[in-house]
Formats: sequence, structure tokens, C-alpha cells
Amino acid sequence: MIRCAGKYTPEVPNSHPVADEMIGITDSDSNNKDNILLEIIVPASRVNQQPMFDPAEPATITLQSGVQVPFYIWERPSPSSPMLIVAPDDSPDDWHEFTALLSPPSSPVLAEVSSALEILMFIWDMGRPVDLVTQGQQAAEWAADLVAMAPAAASSITICNGELSAKRIDDMHAISTLILCGRQSKSLTHESAVAMHDALRHSRLIEPEDCGEFPAKDNPDAAASAVNWFLASSGSGDEEFSDSDPIDPKAQNS
Repeated sequence: MIRCAGKYTPEVPNSHPVADEMIGITDSDSNNKDNILLEIIVPASRVNQQPMFDPAEPATITLQSGVQVPFYIWERPSPSSPMLIVAPDDSPDDWHEFTALLSPPSSPVLAEVSSALEILMFIWDMGRPVDLVTQGQQAAEWAADLVAMAPAAASSITICNGELSAKRIDDMHAISTLILCGRQSKSLTHESAVAMHDALRHSRLIEPEDCGEFPAKDNPDAAASAVNWFLASSGSGDEEFSDSDPIDPKAQNS
């Protein structure tokens, strides 16, 4: 189950096999009609199956700015921990296998946002901090800007194939961070990834094999294993993350 607060417009075909079962709307604690709590319930028979919403028919949320943002949900049983995926120009199809391999309670949502501010407003409408996963350079910069202006919006960030400048890192508040750099990536070198890891407090660097610029698509098993391990181990205190060496996911599974 995932709950989203805000103006929410589900676009679900009437012919959807579980359309009558999966959507129920209840009032939030507030009397503000613009602050609707929408509860989406997934029957147990559909857990770990295809996402509820047809990729061609995303749900849409209207942000407080008036901007409508399409998004895609991969449902998980409750209780859930929201994971927001930001990947400009990528298709939800690119993330299906990765999201299927995520461990509970992660409940992933892919939002078609276009700025750090839109990410913040989307999280605000969700009503709770998220584990933020970004893919590519633009999304990594938005994540850094988000952490700089609203550090409580994200519980953690995962940066996939994005490089942050020293200036952006200096402006960020401390946050648990996973740097996911494909070993075969041509755009983010090992040296650059290590330098970013050294500069980012509370960070881990994992460099899975058989990955290029898009770890979640190139090697979803390794990428999901890395994220699962990171989320399970983050929040353990400063000592957990200080002066840590880059990690090979294979060693974590041995």
C-alpha cells in the first residue's frame, strides 16, 4: 500500500482486472479538500507481479505549483517505505526488473519531475521522507540541490552514474549516500567516483561488474542487491560510513 497526499488523478483503464479493488479514497485528518489521502490497496495475489498501472497510463499528481507530474507505482504490501526514483528520459520499463528485486519495505515510485523543487513538492505531497534514487547526471544534481535546501525531505540518496561537483557537495547537508558506479561506465570513471565518495560524508561506493551507465538496467540483480544492502545498513551511525573503502557487491554476497 502506498499513500499519497495531494490532488491525485489516477488514470486506470476501466477494464483493469483489479480496478474496483485497488483504489479507495479517504479523507485526511485535514478538512482541506486539496489534501486528499489516497490509499491504493494491492490484493495479495498481485504482490511481486506486474505494476498496477499500465506503463502507458501513468497516474498523475498535481503539485502545489499547479504542475501535473505523471508517476508510476510498483506496489508492495504495507507497511511500506517510499522510494522515489528520478530518472529523466528513462522509461518505467527500464526499471521493472530492478524494482521487482527490491526488498521490503521499499515501495518504489518513478516520478517524471523536472527540477529539485518539483522533487521537493512531490515528496511534500507524499507526506513523508523518501529514499531517493537518481539515474544520470541531471538527476544527481537535483538530488544534491534537494539535500541542500531541504535535508529532511530524503532519508537517503542513491546516485547512479552521476558526478557531483565539490561546490554542490559543500552545499549539501550530511545524508546517507550510496554512489552506484558501473565498473564499465564510460561517463563516470572509477577515479571520479572515489573522489566523490571521499568528499561525501556518510557515503558508500559500490561498483558492480557488467554495468555501464545504467546499473539498474544493465545489471538489475547487482544494482538491487547493492541498494537493498545499503538501505538495510544505513542509519547505523557515523562509524558505519566513515573512511570506508569501495565495495564489490560480490564480496557482500559471499
